[in-house]
Amino acid sequence: MVKLTSDLIAKQTPGHNKRRADETVEHYLSRLTHLPFQNRGIDSIDVIPPCRLLTVIYLYDNIINKIENINFAENLTYLYLQNNRIQKLENLDYCSKLQKLYIGGNQIQVLEGLDKCIYLTEIYAENQHLPEGEKLVFEPRTLQCLSNVLEILNVSGNNLDSLVELGCLEKLQELTANNNNLENLRELVQLLSMWPYLKRLDTSRNPMCSKSRYRERLIVVSTTLEMLDGKQITDNSRQFLMSWKASREAQQIREKSKSDLRNNGSDPLSNGVATSHPNTRFTFALTRSMTLHPATDYRRNVFKADVGLIRKSQYPIGVVDNAQQTTAVRKDKHSGFLTSNNFNSTEITNSNHNHTISFHDPTQQAFFK
Repeated sequence: MVKLTSDLIAKQTPGHNKRRADETVEHYLSRLTHLPFQNRGIDSIDVIPPCRLLTVIYLYDNIINKIENINFAENLTYLYLQNNRIQKLENLDYCSKLQKLYIGGNQIQVLEGLDKCIYLTEIYAENQHLPEGEKLVFEPRTLQCLSNVLEILNVSGNNLDSLVELGCLEKLQELTANNNNLENLRELVQLLSMWPYLKRLDTSRNPMCSKSRYRERLIVVSTTLEMLDGKQITDNSRQFLMSWKASREAQQIREKSKSDLRNNGSDPLSNGVATSHPNTRFTFALTRSMTLHPATDYRRNVFKADVGLIRKSQYPIGVVDNAQQTTAVRKDKHSGFLTSNNFNSTEITNSNHNHTISFHDPTQQAFFK
């Protein structure tokens, strides 16, 4: 059982920054900026008030059970506590200048207690020794406080099945989340749009890596990615994938347009259903109860259209004569279309043909009179 105390520091501090023979312990501790006590079998930390200038503490590869008594280090920027037995993140409220925190290889189940560390840019919390079936949990308040500062996060090997809670980390530049249980590739694609500064991403050794076009989909979504799963993304490969994506989207739009035309552009004279052509303003409104006869009703509509054009003076005289001749011939072909002289109607006789045309419409009678 080894406890980190002032005497231990004064006697066993390694390196060039050793205590001078004529120097007091208090003065010596007051000028220390680095405390390298890694792999010393330390299990606890004592209160060391004189060490107020400490900026870096190396306590990794020990057997520390609890983070305590380091509130004196007001200027602490780097804290190395990986590979210990720590079960909870705590007592870091007074380390407001902390920038890098290394806590990997411990037994921490909740990433918490860092809401006062407003300058914390890097957190390494990989490979926690968790109980069977448990995963690392992120405290919402801590994440929210770190959303505008945290740039690097390592949460590999923590049985994570989702990263959606990390979406609030707007300044994230590097995320390492390999060797987890991530399956939802669509979720990750959506998260990439929420990390506009992300440059490095490692999600290898997750179930979603085996899905089709896993790497390609991530590259085309994030234009800022420079490294994916340890492999560099070149400009040529990104340009190729962007072109492939644009071509695929254009093809989908064309297929959708064709499908819409097939569904909405049916024959307006079929089945008596009202339809409209997609490229015109004309709408053919036909009631379901109407039954069109191919030899009578359709010809009647054509004939009326011809007469309407004649009444609007849109045809020259020669065309009018031809129209009259054509309509006279139609009478012979479809006797049911035009009435005979037995009805009270106006007759028009063409000089070149011995055919008589009868009209039911009184307005048409007046026009030809």
